[in-house]
Amino acid sequence: MERPNAIVLFERCYLGGVVVGLVNAALSWNASVTRLTEDPVAAQMGAYFGVGTLIGGILLGLLISLFLWYFTARAQSVVTKWFITVFFAIGALGFVWSVVRGTSPQGIGAVLSVVALVLDGIAVWQLFKPESKIWFGESVA
Repeated sequence: MERPNAIVLFERCYLGGVVVGLVNAALSWNASVTRLTEDPVAAQMGAYFGVGTLIGGILLGLLISLFLWYFTARAQSVVTKWFITVFFAIGALGFVWSVVRGTSPQGIGAVLSVVALVLDGIAVWQLFKPESKIWFGESVA
């Protein structure tokens, strides 16, 4: 079965959001490392604990994102469709909460966070179009 346009657009937006997130992580790398090295608990764990944790977290997040992308866009998994939807909702609520509390990123980090959130929102929206429901084997009402 040929992939519907909505699934192709989902794939582009979802992977675009992943790339924007990686760019944001790279641009905020020094600030993140500084925060971790200033943390007394992390300092007790050793000099490389914070950097290792940061690298591990980024790699784990990338691995999970690629897993969800593959099983949603290529293997037609309804389960991963819902995981992506729930993760998006949690991320959107977290973003709003950080804005309300005044702890959201500043400068280019804020712009990239919004761009990634919008791309992810468009991606999730594509998963619920009628042509996508057919792709996932769901009934179209």
